[in-house]
Amino acid sequence: MAIPPQGTSRTCPGTEAVNTTEATGRAGALGIVAVLLGILLAAWHANEWMKFVIVGTPPYTVATMPEPDCEEDELVEEGLSLTECHQLAYAVHDISVSSPDWFKSFHVAVSAAGTLLSLLSIVIGIALVDYRQWAATAAVSVFGALAVLDVVSFTAVVNTGPLIRQMYLWSILIWFSIHLAMAIGAVVQRQYLRATPGLAGT
Repeated sequence: MAIPPQGTSRTCPGTEAVNTTEATGRAGALGIVAVLLGILLAAWHANEWMKFVIVGTPPYTVATMPEPDCEEDELVEEGLSLTECHQLAYAVHDISVSSPDWFKSFHVAVSAAGTLLSLLSIVIGIALVDYRQWAATAAVSVFGALAVLDVVSFTAVVNTGPLIRQMYLWSILIWFSIHLAMAIGAVVQRQYLRATPGLAGT
């Protein structure tokens, strides 16, 4: 029976295939979650961006706010009551009442950056599903950047009025928890690839 030279290790048949299968499964699961959450986050950030850039801040004050235009046929079509229509109109005005002057430009910049990072996370998620090694390293950077963006957004929203805080704080906290978990998952996946023989050059 031949004894392998000192300093070498014997690999059981099929071990490398098992390692590859496990790594592919891990990367695929992370990639699917990244794609789904990336689509949802991109839609959320794009909606916030449009709300401030296209709709903008109402040009009136609370005292001069016009009566909401709630057509009866439109209420029937949308399935809304007159009270609900008025509530939606006042909700739009909450932004101008509670936000300081700097918040609009800040929120537009954050939403634009968030949209871009969300689209990148979708691309990286697809690459993870396709088991591209570079995607694990890129995922750490993108998910980490999203978590940092959430921290910046949270810090800014805390310094606004109570209505803005009520609208955004919990959403930001939830997204931060998700992005932190995704970043940790990407770090684990990257370390697994580096530590598993036969996968470093995949």
